[in-house]
Amino acid sequence: MIRLLTLLFYILSISSVLGQNISLRGMVVDNENNFELVGVSIIADNTSFAQSDATGKFTLELTPGRHTIKATYVGYNTFTDTITINAETTAVFKIRMVPLAKELKMVVVSASKFERNISEETVSINILKPSLIQNTNSITMDEAVNRVPGVNIIDGQANIRGGSGYSYGAGSRVLVLVDDLPQLTADAGDVKWEFLPVENLEQVEIIKGAASTLYGSSALNGVINIRTSYPTSVPQTQISFYQGIYQNPRRKELIWWDNRQPSFSGGYFTHSRKIGQLDLVVGGNVFNQDSYQQESFQKRGRINSNLRYRFKKIDGLSVGLNTNFLYAHTGTFFIWENDSAGGYRPFGGTDSATTSITRNKYYRFNVDPYITYVKKDGSRHSLRTRLFETNNMTNQVNQDSKSRLWYAEYQYQHVFKFGLRATTGLMSNYSQIFSTMYGDHDGANQAAYLQLDYKLKQLTLMGGVRYERYRIDTFKANSGPVFRAGMNYAVAKATHFRASFGQGYRFPTVAEKFVQTNIGALFVYPNPELEPEQGWSVEVGAQQGFKVSNWMGYVDLALFRQELNNFMEFSFGQWGNPATDPQFGLGFKSVNLDRAQITGLEATIFGQGTLFGCPVNLLAGYTFINPIDINEANRIDSLLGKNPLLTQPEIDSLNNLRILKYRYTTTIKLDADVTWKILTAGVNIRYNSFMVNIDRFLNFIEGIEDYRKINNNGDLVIDARLGFNVNKNTRIAMVVKNVMNREYTVRPAMIEGPRNFTIQINTKF
Repeated sequence: MIRLLTLLFYILSISSVLGQNISLRGMVVDNENNFELVGVSIIADNTSFAQSDATGKFTLELTPGRHTIKATYVGYNTFTDTITINAETTAVFKIRMVPLAKELKMVVVSASKFERNISEETVSINILKPSLIQNTNSITMDEAVNRVPGVNIIDGQANIRGGSGYSYGAGSRVLVLVDDLPQLTADAGDVKWEFLPVENLEQVEIIKGAASTLYGSSALNGVINIRTSYPTSVPQTQISFYQGIYQNPRRKELIWWDNRQPSFSGGYFTHSRKIGQLDLVVGGNVFNQDSYQQESFQKRGRINSNLRYRFKKIDGLSVGLNTNFLYAHTGTFFIWENDSAGGYRPFGGTDSATTSITRNKYYRFNVDPYITYVKKDGSRHSLRTRLFETNNMTNQVNQDSKSRLWYAEYQYQHVFKFGLRATTGLMSNYSQIFSTMYGDHDGANQAAYLQLDYKLKQLTLMGGVRYERYRIDTFKANSGPVFRAGMNYAVAKATHFRASFGQGYRFPTVAEKFVQTNIGALFVYPNPELEPEQGWSVEVGAQQGFKVSNWMGYVDLALFRQELNNFMEFSFGQWGNPATDPQFGLGFKSVNLDRAQITGLEATIFGQGTLFGCPVNLLAGYTFINPIDINEANRIDSLLGKNPLLTQPEIDSLNNLRILKYRYTTTIKLDADVTWKILTAGVNIRYNSFMVNIDRFLNFIEGIEDYRKINNNGDLVIDARLGFNVNKNTRIAMVVKNVMNREYTVRPAMIEGPRNFTIQINTKF
């Protein structure tokens, strides 16, 4: 009996040892530069799953014996190897991923909240790389984004494919993010472009179409997500300086500066490094301009930092803190004095009692703590929070405003073994506004969302839903459930077809509901009864990849349609009391219009790599839209039916009123550069068709009607650049903007700058 028990104990012990799991620890790196890769999927024997964390590390629980390890990652060849492990196995298993040599590696995050090749997305996305922003000397982010096909920035307001018109300093149908956190202010709901980082970037991703399911209110027309970069294994410092000067315009009567040419200068720096488990990035930016517009100027400085600590004893856990602070002193005006000698002069002249010049001193800052935990099975928890404050401290026209926003979003993501990825989250924010212009208010939003992504061989499917509540003071509203769905099918290795549908909504901002002020001679009235707007967009598209020599890229074609219901626009009318208010009560007020419809097409081509031995980059696109105010179109049809004897000019004038205000029906954009040895030459071309419809009552401002009659053929603007690499770390470049010295406007009563030259010096070490 003792011998039998001893034998049984021995057998059970052997079975226990053989059945005991062993933790296989490993790391995934890029084979070419040895950088850690985050989010790589690692599978053992098609049963055990792990995902590399923020340091490239992973852990697999395996039984002793022989196992097949497979790793997959967008833009890299699939890694496969066989390994034998036992109780004595202690070495770290290193996976070296080899980049794909025959495919364009363009990875985006914004559309799905996880990394995916752009060709597999279900919506149209454009990417801006830091090199384009630097090479064109784009001083602020709006100048850079304005180079993207289908995107126009008018006085700071983003417009994607005609989905937004123009409302000065209030509201946005495009949500701007930095690292997934919204950048819209709590009071006006607008974007402060000079506040956004241009010096520390990984890339900028532009989603076209309604994206409220993932991002909420203000994503009705699309999303611009600015993704900052983190350090690599090698510390790096970059410094850039530039000095620019404006030439005289073609029309000599516009010159007000005598022999002292307007000029500007600035620079930035960024430093990134790893210190043990800490990732550190710091940067700064300064700018000083004496504008070509009389009495206009800008003086500003900004400093930012990104910190991330990756815990050594808890795999997958990291915490971080991002900060950004801006201080500025500016002088700006909204409308010209007239279209002749006063084109660059403010309405009302320079006398402080009557001038339309607005002088501001303001600061903005944000503090963004966050925590992320990636589990061994690939599931991901994240909590991102923010305190965002903006303060217009001094303003001689009683337009001071201080706003504070607290924001928090929890998100959970899980990948199931059968290929389904679920992303769900909760969002909440609270805001306070103290303002002479808007009054004092507070508000809050809460939201919940879910998105499912499934990939089966060549087919990618996506669907999502969101519900959001909103409050300003005692006014409450909700979005109702909004939905999003899409598919992408790979017909061949480089040929993809896609289709998508998305609903969106936007709540009115404090500024749109309660603003009461004047901008020069223009008066703005409040509308406390303003209601939220809703809309949807649908798109079908095709993308074809190509490869010529070592130059790779894609051609993309999209057909789209958007509808907006109850949409908000500032409209001119008699909103005040004609007996007691200035200008007989005439002015602007944000009102709800019934329906708008935008139908169009867009063709884009992107390429990068080497062509005939020379590095070549290309981004070009053509966008056509037909933006219709449906109610106005019905009214015009009725007028035309009742007046068959109208002349052709009268018919054309009426038909122009069908077009939604402040839209370009046709835009063409191209940016290209080529490098030969130590020289890089580039060109940027932008064409906007004539803006056929504006607020008709604006014609009472001197010069607008006459100027538009003469300048009615659209605007073509060309920039050029030439760079010289002094050595591998230092580059000198000249950038010429508005090469042809064209006189043009992007909105009425504001002539853009004449030709200007910039010398830029960049160094890295």
